[in-house]
Amino acid sequence: MLQRLVSIASHVLSIYEELELLHEKLQVNCNGCRRCCETEAYNIEATILEFIPLALHLIETNQFDFWFEKAQHLTPADRCALLVDESIKAEGGCLFHSYRPLVCRLFSASYLKRKNIEILSCSFLKESLSQKLDQLVDAQHYFDRLYDIDFYLATTKYDINTAFRKALEYVGMRALPTGYPSIPLAS
Repeated sequence: MLQRLVSIASHVLSIYEELELLHEKLQVNCNGCRRCCETEAYNIEATILEFIPLALHLIETNQFDFWFEKAQHLTPADRCALLVDESIKAEGGCLFHSYRPLVCRLFSASYLKRKNIEILSCSFLKESLSQKLDQLVDAQHYFDRLYDIDFYLATTKYDINTAFRKALEYVGMRALPTGYPSIPLAS
């Protein structure tokens, strides 16, 4: 089962790397306000699949138990659990910036087609991105690519804290020799 998880994580990370290159090409920089991260978790949706690479990273770096316990106490009303004090991280508010989920990567680099094209961005970047519309990607394309990796893990969107917790539970049950730690699960 661990090999399957590593394969899944590898496919997800390849999408993440592709989006990193897109951000570099756009040359649109966040002002560092972190409002998008400081909102309540229920405003940021993610899937279990988006956190599989981070969960495996936490096992590899012996941080899994700490984060597993912390995740059991998170609520949708809390801000994202991975947001850290701005004095700690210069490149962004995410403690695990290179493992942040798809939703965070698509923000300020993509659009959605609804009745009109809607740029997925904060008000600070919307004007500069509207001038680069031809360089933005269709967010739905990347969500569809997640479905292709593992439909089950990519189908249900949760608030970002719940998705993180569920990914830790999923990976812990499949990758740790004894299952995940013996910490009572949140109800």
